[in-house]
Amino acid sequence: MYRLLLILFVGLLTACSATTHQLPPSMPLQPGAVVETVSSTVTVSLRTAERNLAARGVMLYRRPDQLRLILLSPFGTTLMEAQLNGEQLTLAYPANGVAYRGQISELPPATGQRGFAMLRWVLDSDMPAGTVATGIVSRPAVRGGIEQVSLQDGLVVEKNLSSGERVRYRNYRSHDGVPLAQELQMESAEGDRIRLTLEEPEVNTVLDDQLFQVSLEGLHLLPLSQLKAP
Repeated sequence: MYRLLLILFVGLLTACSATTHQLPPSMPLQPGAVVETVSSTVTVSLRTAERNLAARGVMLYRRPDQLRLILLSPFGTTLMEAQLNGEQLTLAYPANGVAYRGQISELPPATGQRGFAMLRWVLDSDMPAGTVATGIVSRPAVRGGIEQVSLQDGLVVEKNLSSGERVRYRNYRSHDGVPLAQELQMESAEGDRIRLTLEEPEVNTVLDDQLFQVSLEGLHLLPLSQLKAP
């Protein structure tokens, strides 16, 4: 169960069609403003052919490729921690006394490899340089290949890969002039759907390096390649 939730940053899902793409007219943007850091409580939902799952937690992000996610039980205990630093992924399960670490490419496919492989791609939501404010453009994707980017009023609202992956950016809000999509929706090539919703995020604050470290004290550390399917 917990391992399925990890597909999470795989960013995030399709079930809400009433959210808005645009910023309200009263919320202007800073020219060239980008998201450097985010800290937020989050809700995560996952829908696959086999099951539906949901969890709450905390997420930290620092541009371009550092991320930490903590998923909590209804009683506030830690179910799982995930930490991404470039291509290195760490997964910790305190209740089981075990953690896994390795390159994203080493994650066995049955445990959500494609989801974590998509993480950097999902988080890359910058406007393509020198392009129209509304329309569809093609550009190289951070994970390789070419992506189709849908733009609306100067914001990225959707990205697609020819392999079948899709991510939608919904419910944009301005944080002191910096636009942030507070709901991320994603579909994997296999049809898994995930939604990540940010709740009262703080944007572009200073985040210390130690906040991105997962404590492995008391845990048995294994190679990521040994992670088993649930």
